[in-house]
Amino acid sequence: MTVPALRVVVDGDSNRVYRRGDKVTGKISLAIEEEAEIESLKVIFAGSCVTKTSRPLHVNTKTDPPAQRHDYEEKIRLFNREKELVSCRTLGPRKYSWDFEFVFPESTEPHYKRMAHGSNYLREPHPLPPSFHLKTSVPGGAAQISYFVQARLIISGSMDTKRCKYTLRYHPRSEVDVPQRAKATSSVLYTQAWKPHKEKEESRVKKVFSGVSMNSTPRIIPTLFHPEKVAPGQHMPLSLSLLNARDPANHAERECIIDSLTVTISTYSTTMCGHTIMDPEDVVSKHITCISRTSMNRPIPFNKTTNLTSNFRLIDDTECVPTFKTYSITRRYVLGISIGIKYNDQHFTIRSNTALEILPRVPRDRSLSSQLEDGEDFEPLPQYTPREPSREFAPDYESLYALSPVGSRSSSLFSGGSTPSSAASTPQTEIEQPTYERVEV
Repeated sequence: MTVPALRVVVDGDSNRVYRRGDKVTGKISLAIEEEAEIESLKVIFAGSCVTKTSRPLHVNTKTDPPAQRHDYEEKIRLFNREKELVSCRTLGPRKYSWDFEFVFPESTEPHYKRMAHGSNYLREPHPLPPSFHLKTSVPGGAAQISYFVQARLIISGSMDTKRCKYTLRYHPRSEVDVPQRAKATSSVLYTQAWKPHKEKEESRVKKVFSGVSMNSTPRIIPTLFHPEKVAPGQHMPLSLSLLNARDPANHAERECIIDSLTVTISTYSTTMCGHTIMDPEDVVSKHITCISRTSMNRPIPFNKTTNLTSNFRLIDDTECVPTFKTYSITRRYVLGISIGIKYNDQHFTIRSNTALEILPRVPRDRSLSSQLEDGEDFEPLPQYTPREPSREFAPDYESLYALSPVGSRSSSLFSGGSTPSSAASTPQTEIEQPTYERVEV
């Protein structure tokens, strides 16, 4: 018996990125060459989270070959929608098609308990994570989040189930309109307060005339301004302020020198396979140096905020996955900043590591509108102001090209400019001159 041909066709572009609330439409086609008794034909719209890993069978011995490992795998359905198309029906040889329509849900379906899947699992419904694929450093280790439309065919008398799957790309929708520049928050680094050594004699003389005590060695408290949430394409403002606790008003007009700047974004992807006895967990980390500058020699006066970056953006690529946490996969980021400063040839390094939440990317139409509303990189047009209409009207076509007799013209340029001209508008070379011929009678 010839196996029927099964196919899933989804409307629209194959590279389309779906978001929450989007409709998925298409059809299931089935081509049968011989009469077949169909037990069941279903179309399934679902999201799945699959994690794989392995562990050695004997941890404390070094003689076992690497192949002796125990494999772990866990499959979790984020949501599941089914629609039965055919049930216990005999179909003749021809081509059949059935339309389908689904909608991406807002959140996952809660049907997993912590007692069966571990204490780290999310019990409450949460937003759908983005499409994701990762290979870990562990042999056989992988993690995947996928969304798909699948057709499942069961023929009576056959032990096999024929399946056909169409994978969809999903990306979370941004909850609010994202401005062009990310919002920065301040972090006062009290634990990194710096007190340089006593200054030299020549620098003390300057403090006498400035009214500051000669024994007041500056006590520097750094304050770092950095974003906590950022979307791809947004400006990431980074600023630094140094407070001299001994001279808050900076009457001495002293300053430090920014010598170096290093900005690193670290990615941490955690995958686990829940088990009643053990929960094997793998962590994949990646560190990307975004900015590395040395010998900057940039002055930074005390008690004044200085910008460290001017056009620092997050690149929108495949690695820029939004921060998410689902049942068995977690993706998070850390923003690392290292600033080297100098004061009277004394060096000190300010270090900061803060959590960075990467928001979902903004669609291009919304991104362009937000940039236009922000107006930072675009020079706005002057505001429209109504004005009185001009009293001078352009002459019509007939008056421009009509032949009229030539009147008198003043020799004065200004008077001639204010006097209406009655000269012919057509050039002299284009006017046909009359010709005379002698006619014999």
